[in-house]
Amino acid sequence: MPSKDLQEQLEQEYERFIEFGNLLDRKMRKYLVQYLQNKLQPDRHVLPELNDQYYDYFRKALDELFSIDGLLGMAQGNEKITKQIVTDTLQWLRKSYDKARSKNPFEDELNRLEGWAVTPLHVFTRRWPNLPTYLKTQYRREELDANFYQNRFEQLIGNRSIEELSKEEREKTELLLRDVLAQWDALLHAKILDFQLRKLEEEKEAFVELVEKKVEEYQKLQELIMPFSDYLGWDMSRELWEDTSFDVLQHYSDLLEDEQSVKELAEMLGSMREAEIEIEEETFEKTIIRQEWKVDETAKAEIVGVHESDDLSNLLTSEVSLLSDEDAEMLFLKKYADKNLLTFRYEDRRLVPSEDQIMEIHQRVHQKEKGPFIVCVDTSESMTGRPEQIAKVLCLGILKMSMRQNRRAYLINFSRGIKTLDLYNIADSIDEIAAFLRMSFYGGTDVSLALYEAIRQLRGNDYEDADVLMISDFIMYKVDDDVLRDIRYFQQNKGTQFHSLTLSKEANPEVLEFFDTNWVYNPKEKGIIRELTAGLGTLSA
Repeated sequence: MPSKDLQEQLEQEYERFIEFGNLLDRKMRKYLVQYLQNKLQPDRHVLPELNDQYYDYFRKALDELFSIDGLLGMAQGNEKITKQIVTDTLQWLRKSYDKARSKNPFEDELNRLEGWAVTPLHVFTRRWPNLPTYLKTQYRREELDANFYQNRFEQLIGNRSIEELSKEEREKTELLLRDVLAQWDALLHAKILDFQLRKLEEEKEAFVELVEKKVEEYQKLQELIMPFSDYLGWDMSRELWEDTSFDVLQHYSDLLEDEQSVKELAEMLGSMREAEIEIEEETFEKTIIRQEWKVDETAKAEIVGVHESDDLSNLLTSEVSLLSDEDAEMLFLKKYADKNLLTFRYEDRRLVPSEDQIMEIHQRVHQKEKGPFIVCVDTSESMTGRPEQIAKVLCLGILKMSMRQNRRAYLINFSRGIKTLDLYNIADSIDEIAAFLRMSFYGGTDVSLALYEAIRQLRGNDYEDADVLMISDFIMYKVDDDVLRDIRYFQQNKGTQFHSLTLSKEANPEVLEFFDTNWVYNPKEKGIIRELTAGLGTLSA
């Protein structure tokens, strides 16, 4: 069952689609939304049986879409994915229908049909030979027998004018004209429907194929970086990942599993700052927003369609044309008496929002968010080889752990310069993580730049409670004095902890003495962390 917040967001998406979807009519859009809702929450609605080819097509298309293996499971396990699936599906319904309608190749024929439909009888008696001649070019005899109508019109009209026809001949001519136009209309709209359904099928196949690839991509990511899965989404406008991105993630994920000591180190870092528990009471104002249709007598009405009525002030011009002929005038009067005149339909309702303000007081046990991480990774040339691999593996492990514990992470790569990556929104950072893991190491070492950036983040709101970890061989000269003063300030006044992981035997001890915790990892001896500070047990408690 989706959360209340997600349910409200989805209801807003559904309502927008129903009211402004520009697909079929409002009733059909409502039924399609109910069908979609039943896919995510079975038996939520009792669905009608409708004899409509468009509705039947879209219903089957939704069946095919949600038969994609794993799609419903993803939707049920991740609210972000659920919202994206609904949004993308509704957008596809709108766009595919618009494309099918806009590329209709039968517009010229449709215009001809509409022109003949409003042609007065006295004009038709002069132009009738053109009608069967045109129909012969568009339809086979077994579809529409134009010769039959040509012979019948010849017998009834011939070369005579309207004045020369008897009343009975006029009535028969009009009936015959209606019959041929009705057959033509049915055949033409069948062609249009067939064309649009074929276009819709093409759009559906492309969309289903894309969603299948997105599901496959997501499942691969889920297997490789499991703690990230709750944060992952998909962007239908973004290109699918290249295989190389999966390959590099797989490579370092496997290394992380093999390097048990590195994995343990990442877990130790994760337990260093446990969340604090406190009871808090909060008062907040809740706003309930509703929307409902209301009649607005002062609003200017807008045309929303055509219907049958006896409203003479809103007649279509095609109906007014009946008054141009005495015989047709009787037809007009009959349609008026039966309220069958085609007239414009107006609507003078508008959607009015309303709000209710409710004050609520809640007392609850609150678990403070664990502190974030700032990770500084040495990308200098001296780190090439095994140290490079260990640094990357450890970064991936820390990022996994930080996501699992809902902790922010800020990555700083440094050599002569720095590159930063804020991994707060993991769904938008997966590509950058893969890019970092593919990056080659180069240049000299300037540790002060990385610490300047770390301190800048500590002064901000997002990372003021962060732990700082520096991964390096620490083959460097010194750290700037003003940086060291800042480090001492944060250690003594803010409780900030600075940790180092050394990946060589030639580290500068004068630099390491400023860190709270120093680990030494020998990259030549796989699986060994050979030095931990005496305070590690206390920090991990």
